[in-house]
Amino acid sequence: MTCKITLESFREGDVEKTWKAVNLYPCKGWPKDAIHHFDRKQAVAVLAALAVSRPLLVRGEPGCGKTQLARAVAQLFAMPLACLVVNERTEPEDLLWRYDALRKLSDANAGERCVKDESQYLSAGPLWWALNHTSAENRIGSRPYRPVTTDESGQEREFQNGVVLLIDEIDKADRSVPNSLLEPLGNLSFEVPYTGERVERPKGESDPLIIITTNREQELPQAFVRRCLVLDLILDDDNKDDFIEILSKRGQSLFQDRMPGDYGDKTYEKVADLLYEKRMTAKKEGLSFIPGQAEYLDHLEALIGMKQTAPSIGLDEAMELLAALTFMKSGA
Repeated sequence: MTCKITLESFREGDVEKTWKAVNLYPCKGWPKDAIHHFDRKQAVAVLAALAVSRPLLVRGEPGCGKTQLARAVAQLFAMPLACLVVNERTEPEDLLWRYDALRKLSDANAGERCVKDESQYLSAGPLWWALNHTSAENRIGSRPYRPVTTDESGQEREFQNGVVLLIDEIDKADRSVPNSLLEPLGNLSFEVPYTGERVERPKGESDPLIIITTNREQELPQAFVRRCLVLDLILDDDNKDDFIEILSKRGQSLFQDRMPGDYGDKTYEKVADLLYEKRMTAKKEGLSFIPGQAEYLDHLEALIGMKQTAPSIGLDEAMELLAALTFMKSGA
């Protein structure tokens, strides 16, 4: 890693308690702008994960900034971002490589090429790129994957700066997936059965920063959790004033250039106050859906759109109408 990442790297100037807010530019896989607000807890977690070369497991409700943390670190330090978005069909090998068996079968049936060379159907996966990008470049194959190395700002991210590997929403996978990843993530190496080669970090190069997110839809195997450092991102609603202040600042930083002038800055606080009310009601009634930051930002986005398409509807009425769509997804 060419630049040394320290606690000061996450601070804004020389102000001790002011943490950086990173504008996240659109890039492959993320077509919209966003803003990520670092805090001391996140900065320490990233530094600790780098120090001990352990994956950082980030837990929290949807929309609290888990995925954005990986994007923000990668952008702040000009690091390539390799990503696997997990779903119920994800297999352990998807993190390591992609093998185009259908293409091989088609070629065999057509007799168009020699199918004995397995490597022509092999493409390096996200962990492969994170460990050894030089080797990965030689394994593009017929189902190519490449990490994010630039964005709409024009920033170029160099592999010599280290790589951020994001495994997003691992709780959506079958329990066999995290269990199968214990060895490759623990050893930062794996063997490719099709070629017999071993993928590992070249001597002298930095280990990747591995960030794994979970919405806790299902509990992960304890053996997997023990291999990780754990960061809980919590939207703290114990204090109403603090809750409103935090969300208002995040909303304003993202929408201040687009918010209609007659709505004013108080709009951010009014929507946050409404969210707090609906959130407390949902918790009290034991509802399965608890609205959070993601719904707050959706609500603001919808308000801006409503002002353009239905200007006759006032702010307070629009807020209440939209609350049923954004905050009350378990029913009225």
